[in-house]
Amino acid sequence: MKTRRDRCRHNCQNIHEAGFTLVELMIVLVILGLMASIVVLSFPDGSNDLEQDAQKFAARTAALRDNAILQSRPMAVQITPSGYSFLERRKGAWSVMEDKPFRSTNWSAGVTAEVGEIGPLLISFESTGLPSDRAEVRLGYQGFVRHIVIAPMGDVQLTGGEEGP
Repeated sequence: MKTRRDRCRHNCQNIHEAGFTLVELMIVLVILGLMASIVVLSFPDGSNDLEQDAQKFAARTAALRDNAILQSRPMAVQITPSGYSFLERRKGAWSVMEDKPFRSTNWSAGVTAEVGEIGPLLISFESTGLPSDRAEVRLGYQGFVRHIVIAPMGDVQLTGGEEGP
């Protein structure tokens, strides 16, 4: 007959093998902490909205310039702190275009454009594709800045993304 002590030796050994060690628990916690930090760091900070707005504006403005050449008609882009719209010259007056991709568009939440002290900035393209003036649009979002330059020959370029003051 087996005594209680004999049974405990045999069963007690299996009980100790069923749990996790402190080292195993610490490794799991470190892995979970690393995964959590990756998730937190991958949240967008809004500068992505700034970049998308800058690229979309530059592409649409270049398309407007090309459209002015194709239709042999003056066209313009009007930029305000809250957004931009496209205009075409018809019957001696500027009228807002509402056809895709030239619909009026607001900047993303928090993104603003510096347009100067005199009001909205109007840049027109002649039927040759040349702009009325060289222009630089400065988009900002919480310390981040993106510049869109319209060169004297009509090229539309994105220039240095940087942190502002």
